[in-house]
Amino acid sequence: MLHDLLSAVKGNGGDMFVWKEDHTFQIVNDLGLLHPCEVAIIEEMMVVAAHYRRLTQFSDAYDVVQVSAAEGQRCGVYLCSLAWSVRRASHPFLRAVVEVEERLLAVPSLTLTSALSALHPHAPTLTTLDTMVREIEDEKVWGCKILEVVHKYATNSVAQVKDVLVRMEQDVHSVLYDQLTHWLLHGLLLDPHQEFFITTTNTNTDSKEMEALSLDEDSVGGVGVDGEVCLRVELLPSHIPLAVARKILFVGEAILVFKQRGAAGEWSGSEGGVWGGCGAELEGVLRRLGEEQAFSLPRLTTAIHTITQCISQALWEVVVEGGLVGALGDLKAVYLLGRGELYQALLPSLTPYLAMPSPPPLDNLDGLFQAAGRQVLVEDSLMEKFTLSLTPADKNSSTHKKDNLWHRLCVEYRAQWPLHRLFNTAAQEKYNAIFRFLLGVRRAQHRLQQLWMTQMRTSRYREGGGGSLQWTLRHHMSLLIDNIQYYLQVDVLESEHWHLVESVVGGGKDYQQLAHTHSAFLSSVAARCFLNHPVLSATLTQLLSLVHKFCAIVESATSDDQSEKYKEIEEVGASLERVAAQLFFVLSNLRLHHGSQHTAQLIMRMDYNRYYSRNDTVRRFGVTVSQEE
Repeated sequence: MLHDLLSAVKGNGGDMFVWKEDHTFQIVNDLGLLHPCEVAIIEEMMVVAAHYRRLTQFSDAYDVVQVSAAEGQRCGVYLCSLAWSVRRASHPFLRAVVEVEERLLAVPSLTLTSALSALHPHAPTLTTLDTMVREIEDEKVWGCKILEVVHKYATNSVAQVKDVLVRMEQDVHSVLYDQLTHWLLHGLLLDPHQEFFITTTNTNTDSKEMEALSLDEDSVGGVGVDGEVCLRVELLPSHIPLAVARKILFVGEAILVFKQRGAAGEWSGSEGGVWGGCGAELEGVLRRLGEEQAFSLPRLTTAIHTITQCISQALWEVVVEGGLVGALGDLKAVYLLGRGELYQALLPSLTPYLAMPSPPPLDNLDGLFQAAGRQVLVEDSLMEKFTLSLTPADKNSSTHKKDNLWHRLCVEYRAQWPLHRLFNTAAQEKYNAIFRFLLGVRRAQHRLQQLWMTQMRTSRYREGGGGSLQWTLRHHMSLLIDNIQYYLQVDVLESEHWHLVESVVGGGKDYQQLAHTHSAFLSSVAARCFLNHPVLSATLTQLLSLVHKFCAIVESATSDDQSEKYKEIEEVGASLERVAAQLFFVLSNLRLHHGSQHTAQLIMRMDYNRYYSRNDTVRRFGVTVSQEE
């Protein structure tokens, strides 16, 4: 009977110890050969045997890297490594069973209690391992997420079980170290089963939890990578901070940038050139992490930080030497309307073109842009880097207003290597949001200037009862728009761009800090243009709309409809007074409650002669708002 028992303990059932479908052993004692006390001891041994058999089945199923399409089971490298480690952790129990068998051969009268006492010390380890692998199978944990489960059990265990799980954790992390070595030092994604928390979009386009942190769609054309590199947050283990994962992504993408340059024949270096001769040392650091007895997050974080600093300095040098300061000047000239003469020539030809019933061809639109540049003698080297086009129309929008085309204008900047990392798609979207706002203000200013020239040349605008009113209203609008334009160009754009260039020239040799400074520049400009403030943004939009409405009324008026024109101008004047009062009131509240310095600068431009401070409309507007609140 003891021989059958020991065979069952090793996972092999029989007539007396039957393996059931619920993954437990059943003791068959129909003849009553076993005493109840013996049954109790055997049941305790069978519980341990059931854990061992389930662990053996797990190891047999996943100890080979394969994809079983028939059963829908995936077995990747991480699961294979875990299965191998589980098999190794189960070997001490198997050796204990063999020792009991040898003792039984030497002493045939060996008692059940002796066998139980030899096997029972392994019960806590097998129980914990069985619980862990069942959680992995039941919840279908996959890829790097297996590291999270193993780390959780290793952290919460004690004594002998903790020692086993710590070794097992390091075994599974060795797969991660191998992938990190290839990715961080060579830009290679050795991930055939899509288990790594860094992947390309062409392999996981359906993942809703993918965090797109790509530097640019053209920056990842290196060996072993095809597509845009992204961070898959759903596969990132919880014990590895997101900041560390971002650094890992950054380093690999930076290597791919250099590789892409080398593939184009414009960079003759290698990874060793990127690392400045310390590639072997960094590879040794990662190798030693895998050879340690236990996983250490602080040492991993330190190693990643060291590698990030090295590549960040190398990339900073390449970016600055690649003409970063000149590129910032080009962006300022076009996106931030630094070359005012370009838009002074563009607006007269662009206005009737965008007023067409149907959207204009994009080629013709960019042709107008290039022609305006040639007209005012803008350098060809600057103009060829930019393309003017329209963003796709919103399919859900049922409106077809002409002004919508102005809101869809965008400029595409063709940045060369390696500047395309910094001026990626996300950065250009921010630039275009600022560009559309600045162009809207410049367009309103230009239209008021053209109206003044028309009024000066044409006597009919000064005839009739509305002549004085329209002159006064045009002057009021011009004064307001000119002050806003001066604030934007001098207090915002010139100031922020100067600080940006100073940070680039005088800052540390750190590309990540450079990218952060550039991102902060865009955020600061957007904030000081009030693009992130819904109320102020809407108020400024209303103000610009009133300017265009007023200009349209005056331009379309004839000598036969002076009275009707006068009423329309009066309505526009009342609306302008109300919108200007709202703008001043909101700006004053922001300065009062938030202490915003740039808000105070705009108020100073608008209210230089205390006109709005003493205006009854502003005070009435404040009272109305207080009553509504």
